Amino acid sequence: MAVPSRLFWLLLLVAAMSGCAASVIPAAPGEQSPAKEPGTPPARPKAAGPLRVGLNLAAVQDWSREWAFVDAFKGARAWNAEGGGDIAFDKDGNPLPAPGKPAWTLVLRELEGHYPPGKYVATWKGTGEVDISRYDVTQVLAKAKNRTVFDVKPGQEGIQIDLNASKAADPVRDFHVWMPGFENAKSPFHPLFLERLKPAKVVRFMDWQRTNNSTLSKWADRPKPDDPTYATDRGVPVEVMVALANTAKVDPWFCMPHQADDDFVRQFAKLVKAKLDPARTVYVEYSNEVWNWMFDQTKWAQEQGKARKLGEPDHARFYAERSVEVMKIWEEEFGRERLVRVLASQNDVPWLTEQILTWKKAHEHADALSVAPYFGHETGDPKATAATLKLTPAQLLDGLEKEIDGKNRDAVRQQAELAGKFGLRLIAYEGGQHLVGHSGAENNEELAKLFQAANRDPRMYAMYRKHLKHWADAGGDLYVFFNYVTAPSKWGSWGLLEYQDQPIARAHKYRAFVDAGNGRER
Repeated sequence: MAVPSRLFWLLLLVAAMSGCAASVIPAAPGEQSPAKEPGTPPARPKAAGPLRVGLNLAAVQDWSREWAFVDAFKGARAWNAEGGGDIAFDKDGNPLPAPGKPAWTLVLRELEGHYPPGKYVATWKGTGEVDISRYDVTQVLAKAKNRTVFDVKPGQEGIQIDLNASKAADPVRDFHVWMPGFENAKSPFHPLFLERLKPAKVVRFMDWQRTNNSTLSKWADRPKPDDPTYATDRGVPVEVMVALANTAKVDPWFCMPHQADDDFVRQFAKLVKAKLDPARTVYVEYSNEVWNWMFDQTKWAQEQGKARKLGEPDHARFYAERSVEVMKIWEEEFGRERLVRVLASQNDVPWLTEQILTWKKAHEHADALSVAPYFGHETGDPKATAATLKLTPAQLLDGLEKEIDGKNRDAVRQQAELAGKFGLRLIAYEGGQHLVGHSGAENNEELAKLFQAANRDPRMYAMYRKHLKHWADAGGDLYVFFNYVTAPSKWGSWGLLEYQDQPIARAHKYRAFVDAGNGRER
């Protein structure tokens, strides 16, 4: 059957396009920072000890290459009706397929065989007829009431679950698809997912929260831990994110939805305060890239800025103002001791940074300025395609190295000076290579192949290490890469790993992350 279109990839692209100045800026003109003394700011920010690295996680989807959960159903696609059309649901969201028209969902789809083989166990509650025998399922080993054991040989199609019937008075619900050996696991997180996360000191949950274009505003509408799947536009529950931070011993970085009301922010902060390991520090940011016109949050911020009569640039002033409001709520509920208040800006536009930091002295309510120091943006411009296609991967990397040593380093230095001017730490909310076509160039297959070849070149390790050195030399502190595990495609090669169990010897960007995270000499 046909697979629904992957708009996720487009969202993933724009989520990382933090350096494309042409599309985002109008032409118009754990540790707290030390107290800021007016008139005597440092020339540059001072990093809090050795360079630390972190990771952005990819959104939870049926095709996500991160093995985050031992229960694969946590990444299940929404239920669909066989042959198309609408499907009925009860008040709790459980599917009620019509007679002769089964409902179906998928897990572990399009992973090119890169997920665990072996004996899977599906369990559920309720009364109905469930069939699990399609695609990568090679054999049904045992069937009992509310339980099916089946063997899987990983491929491209994944595992399809068909719900042929469900009793309305006792609907089929509470589905789980346990990976081999994990039916009785105490931790919800896969060991390899945790193992390869170890060099990270911080995990940013922007995509787990589905921050971009979020519609969440009320606390009652938030995702809940007992939701059968987290692959929805509401994202992963805060309880689960906190559990990961506690289990992996990482500091969490949360993004408050742009439409979230004060009560949502307050309840979020209260929950984190109650459940987070007291040894952990929390990074808090209002939304994501509220300067990027490809996102609803920027347009919404502009509307709010105009409604408040803030003046140009409306979106940036509202972003600064609402950020301060959000941070004050967090201070009240969580306290200041373990809170890092983040104001973010566009790396290549220091003018915007100054607008944000100075609006109503927003910098006095922040601890860190955050930017995304990507390199390689210009190679994806359609105007550059013809020239770029004449390059070999080695020549393309030569150009990237010049950018890292020149324009990219200079932009970081400018942002570092601004951070220092206002007494803030400089941290990176995202970063890394940005080899991806855009504005139509993403459809050029040869360009995509060139970019993927460059990403897989062993030289990329040295590129990342040099880039990190320049970042640290400028006074940059925490650097959070985008992202952990993602398949390369025409929409970019964002993942430090292409698949969760990729041999590390072939994952050159990930090797750089590991060595930086382990404190090896830059």
